[in-house]
Amino acid sequence: MHTVILGAGISGLSAAYALQEISSRGYTLYEQAPTVGGLCRTQQMAGYKFDTVSHVLHFRSEETRDIVQRIVGEDLVRTERSAWIYFQRNYVPYPFQTHLNALPSAAKIDCLNGFLKAWIRRKIAGAREPQNFGEWVAEYFGEGIAHHFMRPYNRKLWGVEPEDLSLDWIRPFVPQIHLRHVVSNVLSRQNHPEVGYNPWFFYPASGGIQSVCEAFQSRLQEVHLDHEALEIDLDQKTILFRSGERVAYQRLISTMPLPSLVRRAKGIPEELQNEARSLRWTSLLSLTFCIRSPLPQPYHWVYFPEADFPFFRLVLPSNISPEMAPKGGAVIAAEISNPDASKANELEDQVLACLLRLGWIKNAQDVVHIVRNSFPYAYPVHDLKRGGRVRRLLQFLQTKHVWSIGRFGAWRYSSMDDAITEAFNIAPSIIASGS
Repeated sequence: MHTVILGAGISGLSAAYALQEISSRGYTLYEQAPTVGGLCRTQQMAGYKFDTVSHVLHFRSEETRDIVQRIVGEDLVRTERSAWIYFQRNYVPYPFQTHLNALPSAAKIDCLNGFLKAWIRRKIAGAREPQNFGEWVAEYFGEGIAHHFMRPYNRKLWGVEPEDLSLDWIRPFVPQIHLRHVVSNVLSRQNHPEVGYNPWFFYPASGGIQSVCEAFQSRLQEVHLDHEALEIDLDQKTILFRSGERVAYQRLISTMPLPSLVRRAKGIPEELQNEARSLRWTSLLSLTFCIRSPLPQPYHWVYFPEADFPFFRLVLPSNISPEMAPKGGAVIAAEISNPDASKANELEDQVLACLLRLGWIKNAQDVVHIVRNSFPYAYPVHDLKRGGRVRRLLQFLQTKHVWSIGRFGAWRYSSMDDAITEAFNIAPSIIASGS
């Protein structure tokens, strides 16, 4: 009962490891790139290291944490999150909604007034059932917080209006708040850094995030690199690779983006092909600045909701792990959602100007390297029709003994450790499904 896995990102590696625990010869893993990792890769340049896309491990599941620590060893370092929001020339602790005291006076009054009005309205009239993310934000945070942070930040990240987003992604990623948190912060200036799904995170002491993927790879027996799947025949259960090699499978686990899988598969009805073509996602440009001067603040990452800045987030990898930069140097990664590829040079100049204005870089001559990493798939967009479309596609694929998993395979917004947990949870049921 042989299982083929396509993609050696963290989802595919985790699935392979889980299957190998059940049967050492029960799987073969193919990856189109010359290295494992997918989006969880680390680059090196002149003594600087940086992840192509920023990742840390949160471990909502203790079982997943134990598995990863057993595989990776003692190299994972637990760190208290230092996340901030740049708002009206101030650095506000994350989450925005529990640190209103850090806002300028007018915005603080506006946000507190809106939150209290929404709270009183729910107590008197009962909570309304929101139909989309925009309504949910107004219902539970009020118009002030919605106007100043929730709407502009999520519009910048997702590229759609909040009213076009569903509610099936928010629970793990958008921390809800209690009245006592808001009031205690405003009246007593008590902060609540523990609010949110990642008040602590884990990151390798050396090697960057790819070292986690390489640790998985070192435990696996059947990993084949430089194998790009061009065609998948769902009825014949065969895969044609770019090399001309054709392999058979009895069960297939795919971690490639769901629209790509559908395009490459033979035997999918036209109406389901249309469903796949209607899925929406964001692309990403990550601009990494390797600099020869230290950073002015110890922050790990900073969110930027305001339109004055082309990026939605700055990540400071050398603050997450000092090993990522030479002594006296630093690394800054600016993440831009849905960039105009024809304006990459202009965006690079804009980001550099912003970093100089913010003081993260003191002098343009301190920049040693600027590295561009572009990704056509960054975040699946949870629009209002996504849930039904994805459900119908995944159900059909399973009738053909194909399981599409991971952030892009299952087409849902999820973290790195969510992908590991999903792979380990689904492996036994795949094995039990027969052929």
